[in-house]
Amino acid sequence: MSADAPLSLDLSDFDAVGVASSAVAQVRAHAIENECSTAATVSAPQGWHRVVLNCSATGHLNLRVRFVDLTTARSNNVSKALVERGWQLDEDRDGASVRYLPGTEAITVAFDMLGVLALAGAPNDVRSVTAVDSEGRAVDLHT
Repeated sequence: MSADAPLSLDLSDFDAVGVASSAVAQVRAHAIENECSTAATVSAPQGWHRVVLNCSATGHLNLRVRFVDLTTARSNNVSKALVERGWQLDEDRDGASVRYLPGTEAITVAFDMLGVLALAGAPNDVRSVTAVDSEGRAVDLHT
């Protein structure tokens, strides 16, 4: 499978956490090995929030959600739920993020990612995950 082929993440599958954890590990490994920032985006149905995993060249991870595609009511519900989980709202209040300390296990980030994807009643469907680094190279998430 080519590196730019999206990874399927079935939110209703029991093994979703394993798939998500593997993707987090791949993003982190790629960033460190290639000494460049890397970002993975988890798709969302129309009107719902995407989740982006950013990783620095040193392996620091950050999950982000933007609210710009959401209705006002949904944005309020999602932002409130994220703040209750310890996320920081962006200065423009159009998004939120959470940072992970170095050494945080991929499974921890994966559990948080899956929880955020299902916030405010978002559908438990199949999402696509794509990743690219700061050099524009696609990251293979299938290994």
